[in-house]
Amino acid sequence: MGYNASTLAQVPGAVFNTTPNAVSTFSYSRGGIWMAGGAPAADASNNLYLITGNGTYDGLTNFSDSILKFITLAGLSLTDWFTPSDQSTLDSFDLDLGSGGAVVLVDQTTGPVPHLLISGGKHGSGSDGQIYGLNRDLMGQFTTTDGGVVQKFPLNVGIFATPAFWQNNLYVAGAGGTVTAFSFNTTTGQFNATPSSQSATPYGFPGATPSVSSNGSASGIVWAIDSSKYCTPQSTGCGPAALHAYDAANLANELWNSSQGAGNTAGNAVKFTVPTVANGKVYIGTRGNDCGATCTVPPIPAIPGELDVYGLLPN
Repeated sequence: MGYNASTLAQVPGAVFNTTPNAVSTFSYSRGGIWMAGGAPAADASNNLYLITGNGTYDGLTNFSDSILKFITLAGLSLTDWFTPSDQSTLDSFDLDLGSGGAVVLVDQTTGPVPHLLISGGKHGSGSDGQIYGLNRDLMGQFTTTDGGVVQKFPLNVGIFATPAFWQNNLYVAGAGGTVTAFSFNTTTGQFNATPSSQSATPYGFPGATPSVSSNGSASGIVWAIDSSKYCTPQSTGCGPAALHAYDAANLANELWNSSQGAGNTAGNAVKFTVPTVANGKVYIGTRGNDCGATCTVPPIPAIPGELDVYGLLPN
């Protein structure tokens, strides 16, 4: 649903139902938009991109397990999409394409495809966590040959996050994997499927959505939150979120993390949180001391939520 940014009045025609006529035998299959908490992506032409999860697909009114492109000149109008050829298999085994977010790459001035979109989800045929590179101008819709796919390669872990792109490097952290960088060749329009660097620290479910800060094209820092102890019965436990900072040119070089030193510990973790970098500070949302369903005795005093702010260390 779309709203006027100035008045918050709903824009006429800015409504799209991904599966209005869904028919599925699977209770978890409804074609929802979740993208692990990621926002829809937009390009310079005001086209909007989002990804759906498991459910019914017919290419007419129902668009589960699909990457959807909308024009926004008058409400929302579906203009193109990509649906993998194994969509029915993804639906049958709860392997959402839409568990990851969409990344619109900067427009390319060289190479065969000027307008690229990168995405990835829980699983793909033959391997976990496929990363897709798509042509935004011709996404391919549904074909048995996956037309519209410029490149596809495995991350080997499920993706429940949105990658980041900076200085021709894609940074992605899948569930159970590391923060991993893949270099992009502007001449061929392809990523090198062999990582250029990766963190020493693995990230449990749900992985991490990284943010990048820099001084222009230099001094890049990749920020990522380990939120694996997010305090529900499905998590590995209940504990603080851990904010990590890595050298963007070499992720093996960890610059700092919030577990180092007294007074740096964050509040308890929240699943799918993203570090926000602004004005020389990094902001992360946490549960405070709330321990959710894992609590046997609630903490006193209770702090149900906490915004933690990290700034520059003193010299």
